[in-house]
Amino acid sequence: MRQFIIVVSLLVSQSLAAAGVPVYVDKAVIMKVQAGTAASGRVVAGEIHSLSAEISESIRSMEVRVGDTVRAGDKLAQLDDTEIRNNLKSLKNRMGYLKAQLALLNQRKAVREQQLRRAESLTTRDLLTRDATEEVELNLIEAKRDVVKTVYELEDLNLEIADIEHQLNHTQVTVDTSGRIIEVNVTEGQYVRSGDRLFQLLPDFGVEVEAEVRPEAYESVSVGQIVTGNIRQSLYDLKVRALIAEQNQRTGSRMIRMQFVSPPESNLVLGEPVDLRLPIGKMSEQITIAKDALIPGKDGHRIVLIIDGKAEPRRITLGTGVGNRIAVTEGLKAGDLVVTQGQEGLRKGQKVSVLGNQS
Repeated sequence: MRQFIIVVSLLVSQSLAAAGVPVYVDKAVIMKVQAGTAASGRVVAGEIHSLSAEISESIRSMEVRVGDTVRAGDKLAQLDDTEIRNNLKSLKNRMGYLKAQLALLNQRKAVREQQLRRAESLTTRDLLTRDATEEVELNLIEAKRDVVKTVYELEDLNLEIADIEHQLNHTQVTVDTSGRIIEVNVTEGQYVRSGDRLFQLLPDFGVEVEAEVRPEAYESVSVGQIVTGNIRQSLYDLKVRALIAEQNQRTGSRMIRMQFVSPPESNLVLGEPVDLRLPIGKMSEQITIAKDALIPGKDGHRIVLIIDGKAEPRRITLGTGVGNRIAVTEGLKAGDLVVTQGQEGLRKGQKVSVLGNQS
């Protein structure tokens, strides 16, 4: 039985080898593309969240350090809540006492109202003097006053309890967005006041790319335009967020700011270099391929061509990105088939089987 399975496996392997490695392809086509120029940028902080103390207390424990990655809702620090909890317990005990007192006062008021009704009935029949009836009226007024006073104390106490509970909720310092801790300004045991800055957080979408570019490149881009950035041999689509008009008097260059269209796959370091391909000049016809075909490497990007049904790895020179495609300035001609799925690990001359065309 075992020999039979081995034989079947060998036959299947030989069959697959004969058919070729299954791949998806894209055809290199000519499109109108704006000429590009290389520029250098760097990763910068586009948005930093500062987390400050909401109450004045001492830090009981710290849960994070600089560089830690956190998710929305994570606890960063715990402030001492002993005194606040004791105050809350005392106030709730007083709340119970005042509620019980209010119930008794309402009972007394009900009795005083009954007494007044009887007194008024007796006065009508001349069985009770007017002075005695007025005394009963005064007793009822006093009972109502005590009820109003206790109701006011209860409402005032509710406000105190709400304030204490608000303070208690803020003894836990939490974060409302995912990101990285880039600054810690306190230590365990330190006393902080309301408003003191505790942490600084760089959100996941808080990084941008900043580049100082030549005037011709600055004038060729517009807000909202998508450009290509290369970081650690990975390509990213960047959307121009702002064109900063201030000019460098020495070089004549100006600054542009770009946002990541999709979150970076890895934690980027502030100041990390970015190789940019910016549009410049007029539109021209260039060969383009799908970005999925690119294989990044230390010495640049390469692709895998299909020639006569066999794999042919080739190094290329990239131009400007156009949506999900990118221009190739060297290494291809129009009509060439490039592998977009399954290209990893393909060897030169290896037979392939095309499953579908992306173009």
